[in-house]
Amino acid sequence: MPFRISTGAHTELENVILEIELANGAKGFGEAPVATHITGETVEKTEKNLKAFAEKLVGRDISDYFGICLEAQEVFEKNRAGLLAVEMASADAYCKNLGIPLWKLYGRKPVKVQTDITIVIGEVKEAEEFTRKMHARGFRIFKIKTGLDMDKDINRIMAVHKYGGKPEIYIDANCAYAVKEAMYLVKELKKRNMTPALMEQPLKRDDLDGFKYLTRKLAHIPICADETAYSISDVYKIVDEGIASAVNIKLTKLGMMRAFEVYKLARAKGVKLMIGQMMETHISTFAALHFACGLGGFDFIDLDTPYFAKDTVVKYEKKVLSPDGTYDISLVKKGIGAEPA
Repeated sequence: MPFRISTGAHTELENVILEIELANGAKGFGEAPVATHITGETVEKTEKNLKAFAEKLVGRDISDYFGICLEAQEVFEKNRAGLLAVEMASADAYCKNLGIPLWKLYGRKPVKVQTDITIVIGEVKEAEEFTRKMHARGFRIFKIKTGLDMDKDINRIMAVHKYGGKPEIYIDANCAYAVKEAMYLVKELKKRNMTPALMEQPLKRDDLDGFKYLTRKLAHIPICADETAYSISDVYKIVDEGIASAVNIKLTKLGMMRAFEVYKLARAKGVKLMIGQMMETHISTFAALHFACGLGGFDFIDLDTPYFAKDTVVKYEKKVLSPDGTYDISLVKKGIGAEPA
């Protein structure tokens, strides 16, 4: 089934993998999840940028991990997927060299988390069948992609509500609605005794006044900024002016070091946090899990692409993933715990 959202559909993903090898033979792996339809980045440009930067790393000591990441932030300012690949591969090699899992850079004990599972845009019957299947496996949180047909969106949401055993439901419009449409959706769902647990990026990226209005009018529903939260300065403005009540941290948007700054900023102001991702393999997913589970304090977990993607291209500790969407990253002993097959 294609992965369909309001901005397009995808039947496959093409990402770039960066490998760093240390003098002692230890290898670190990083993934650049290229989302051209969202960021404008391309696989070709990302590969070119990574090859050029890799030449500068020859002979560098991995103990200068932070220095390498700071340099990469400048070089990859307009290629955040490439930045993530550098930071991730460096962190993986750094932690393997120390003999520790990545989460130990963020906390003393990782928490277990359960991800949502995404219902892509499609027919009501498809949503019903998928919900029944995933509910039987133990999923209790469903994220529904919306934004192309309001009536069908409402019917799909109510089908998930019914056949998912009245689960937590997140709604993600990927910038598709105007304020009046978002308010109408909530009103219609309320008539049916259904209240979303989260509304993610209901409005266009730059509609800050609209975000602020929804955040104030729908105080009982977290309004989450995703595309609107693309930088530290974006998030500073969001939390300072009360533009949104939640922020989606994606390592692909920010890189790992900036994501940590955003995490601290949001937590300091009491803004709720989601950990999310683009279309990624287990490599990037595990990196995000180390980040979120090591730090703790995330209100919404949206790391479900391993449950859609074939895992034949990567090797990873299978027990980290449970059929019901529960992750236990404590089972990883060194580095990220996932690499190309």
